[in-house]
Amino acid sequence: MMDQSGTIRLQVATALACTLALVFIIAAVSFFSIMELTRTIEEAMEESTHEARPLLELLQAVQQSDLEGHDYLTYGTRLELAEYKASVEKTDNTFEAVIKAPFADQKEKEWVRQAFIKWRISSNLTLSYATDDDPASKLKNMRKIDTLMSEVEKPLSLAFKRAQEEMHELKEKALALKNMFNGFLLLSNILAITGIILLWRWLVQSITAPLKELTINVRSVGTGETVIETQSTGDDELGRLIRAINDMSARVSESTSNLKELTEHDELTGLYNSRALMRLLNDEIARSRRYGHTFSFIILDVDHFKNINDTYGHVAGDETLRQLAALITDSIREVDRAARYGGDEIAIILPVTEDTMALSIAERIRLSVSSQHVMLPGGEMVKIEISIGMAEYPGQKESAKDLISAADDALYEAKRKGRNRVCTEKTSR
Repeated sequence: MMDQSGTIRLQVATALACTLALVFIIAAVSFFSIMELTRTIEEAMEESTHEARPLLELLQAVQQSDLEGHDYLTYGTRLELAEYKASVEKTDNTFEAVIKAPFADQKEKEWVRQAFIKWRISSNLTLSYATDDDPASKLKNMRKIDTLMSEVEKPLSLAFKRAQEEMHELKEKALALKNMFNGFLLLSNILAITGIILLWRWLVQSITAPLKELTINVRSVGTGETVIETQSTGDDELGRLIRAINDMSARVSESTSNLKELTEHDELTGLYNSRALMRLLNDEIARSRRYGHTFSFIILDVDHFKNINDTYGHVAGDETLRQLAALITDSIREVDRAARYGGDEIAIILPVTEDTMALSIAERIRLSVSSQHVMLPGGEMVKIEISIGMAEYPGQKESAKDLISAADDALYEAKRKGRNRVCTEKTSR
């Protein structure tokens, strides 16, 4: 008879060798997939973060220069001129540094160049119109410069949006790697013996589930949604990957949130900035046209604000604006939107509010400000008053520019009549 022991041993050895080979293959491919996923995500996120940070610094420099440019056009003192020139030099240097930096997408670099050209035009206009003492001409120049500054921020926002799209591409790469990994696991499930099937099930539970959570995390980063931290229970490659992604996701989410806050809010007062104001105003005009309702718009500024700066210094002026913003925020409704329009000018959008109600709100704001004292950094207590101009949409107006112009005219009428009062567009005609 034939010796069966050798045959059985050979079969067992062959089966064991095949099983070990399959285990080795699965382990090798699993390790490769995880490492590739780690490398791809880390490189893409590092590149996106590296490109987003200089753009954030550039946006901050542009906005700071815009504010100091408004101060210079408003008061025209040598101090404002010196500060503005220093800010222009800093912004120019920031632009040049960003332009020289490597970009994964040349479109981003071109957008930065476009913004730089508009910025140079705006800064030159600011300096050239600084000696104009005519208020109407100065206001016209400030509006022209505001338009140019909006054109500066637009391509910079496009560049940042492209960085977000790169994060979305990162999500697609991670998802493709996960699908490839799951596909191999499915094929091995068909070919493997019972032990390999059990191994596959363990892999599915210990690897696939975290990868799915990780995909959701990466997608949230790419779309700007709230990032949910992926849970990690081990200290293996996947555990380290998850912790690394959690850390990078948190940093990117924080940077995105900070960038959005900086691009829409004024750093000094915490109110919306002029660019956000124009977006909100155009949105409200669109709603007014769609639903046929009326809304009101207010522009106000501090009476004799230059005296505060000249007497107590610009730090005191800044503190005055901060406390004024707080008083206004406490005096308006939750649906109203207040923004720093420029210098010491603050604009307020009053949705679905006709002139009678709007006039009542404006008077409430004026009385709230005039009844309070502002404490300056040096401990001095000063009383401030404001003049308010108010206009209504639609009326005879067709655009946000027409509405701002009408409210501005009403503000000048309040100044002409002695300040510390509210004037509407009807009284300024």
